[in-house]
Amino acid sequence: MRALGLFGLIVALQVWATVVASHEPLQFLAGALFLVAVVMSFRSTLTGLVFIIISQLYLLQGTAEVNAGELAYAAVFISTLLGWALRDGRTSEGNRLLRSPVGASLLVFLALCVSSLVLVALYGGSAMWWLRDLVRFSYLLLFFPVAGAVKSRRHAFIVLGCLAAVILYHGVLTIAGYAQAVASTEALWQLRYQRLALHEIFAMATLVASFAAFLRARTRAVSVAALVLGLIGLIALGVSFTRGYWMAAGLACTLVAVMLRGPVRRIAAFWLVLLVVIVSGGITIFSAKFIGILISMADRLSTFTSPLRVLSVQERMAETRAALDMIRSSPVFGRGLGAEVSYMSPLQHHVVTGSFVHNAYLFIWLKLGLIGLVSFLIFYVQGVRMAVRAAARSASPLARALLVSCVAVLIAAVPLSFTSPQFYDKSSALVLALMLGLSYASVHGRLDGAREDATPVPGAVNER
Repeated sequence: MRALGLFGLIVALQVWATVVASHEPLQFLAGALFLVAVVMSFRSTLTGLVFIIISQLYLLQGTAEVNAGELAYAAVFISTLLGWALRDGRTSEGNRLLRSPVGASLLVFLALCVSSLVLVALYGGSAMWWLRDLVRFSYLLLFFPVAGAVKSRRHAFIVLGCLAAVILYHGVLTIAGYAQAVASTEALWQLRYQRLALHEIFAMATLVASFAAFLRARTRAVSVAALVLGLIGLIALGVSFTRGYWMAAGLACTLVAVMLRGPVRRIAAFWLVLLVVIVSGGITIFSAKFIGILISMADRLSTFTSPLRVLSVQERMAETRAALDMIRSSPVFGRGLGAEVSYMSPLQHHVVTGSFVHNAYLFIWLKLGLIGLVSFLIFYVQGVRMAVRAAARSASPLARALLVSCVAVLIAAVPLSFTSPQFYDKSSALVLALMLGLSYASVHGRLDGAREDATPVPGAVNER
C-alpha cells in the first residue's frame, strides 16, 4: 500500500512539474489546484468521488492521445481509491465489501484484465491499446468507494447530484448539437442523415429514472423535476437515432411500470405531458422540419422489419464475423485487452482496423476469452440480484423507485449489449458502478434513515 501511495505521489509530482515547467501563471495555478485535489481525494473518499464524477464533463469527450488532463484525472482516481483502501478498506466493513459476491467477482474480473497484458505481448498487440481498454473497465472500480463512502441519504444525494450534472450537460449538448445540425439543412430528405449519438446510456437512464420517480412522487416539486428530466432524456435519446437504445428504454420503462405497479393515470400523464411539450416545442422551433424529423425517426425504427438491408447492420455483421474468426484462435483465454479487429467495411468500402467491437459480449470474449466473459457475467448477475434486493428492502418510496429504475436499466442492458458497447464504454461503466454502489449502500440500510455522517452504521444485513 505504501508503494502504491508513493507511485501515486510520483505521478502527481510529474504532472505538476510538467505544468510548472511551462511558466504559465494560469497553468501553474491549475497545477497547484490539482495537487490540492489529489490530497483532498486521499483524505475524503466522498470528495474524491465528487471530483471524479464532475471531471466526466471533460473526460467523456475522449482524446486520441494521453494528455495532462487525463494524467491529472488518473492521479485523483488513484488517490481516491488508495485513500479508501488504506482508511476504510481494511476495516471489518471494508473487508465485508471486498469479499461480497459483487466485490469479489469484480476483483477477479479486473485481475484478468490486468493479467491479459501477457497475452498482448504473446500476440504482439499494442500496450497503449491495452491501457486504453483497461481504463474503460477501471471505471467499475468506483463501485468500492461509492459502496463504502455513501453512508447516508445526504451522501447519496451528493453523488446523484454530481451524476445528474454530468448527464444534463451531455444531454443538453446532444440536443443543442442536433438542433444546430437541423438548422443547417435545406431539404427535408437531408434530415435522415442528421443524428448525434453521444452517451446514449445517460439519456436512457435519465428517462427511466424520471419515469419511476414520477410514479412515486408525493410532492409537486418532485413531479415537475421528473417531467423536466424525463423530457431532456427523451429528446436526447430520440435525436441519437440509436434503435437499440430506443428498444431498451421501452423495455426498461415497461419493467418500471410493472415492478412499481404504477397507476395508469400517472403513467398516461407522464407520457402525455412529454408528448405535448415535444410536439408543441418542435413545431415552434423547427416548423415544417419537425414533420421531417418524425418521419426520419419512423424510417429509422421501421428498419427492424428488414435489418439485413441496412448498411449499419451489415457493418455490424462484418465486424462480428471478423471478431468470431479471431475468437476461434484463442476461445478460452482470449487475445488480451487492446486486441484489434480488421474487416472489410460495407459502409466505407475499405478495410477497417480497430480495437472496438459493438457487441459487448464478443468484445469481452475476444479480449479475455471465455474465462473473462464468464467472470464478468457472474459479476453482473450478482449486481442485478443485489439491486433487486435493494429495491425490495427500501423503505422510502422515492428511493425504491430509483432503485427499481436501476434494476430495469440493468436488465434492459442485457439484450442491448448485443449491438451496443455496454459494460466497457466509459459512460456505461460509470453508470453501472454508481448504480451498484448505491444499491449496496441501500441493502446495508444506509439510505433508510437520515443518519448523521458521524453516526456509525448499525449491523448490516449480509447480502450473501
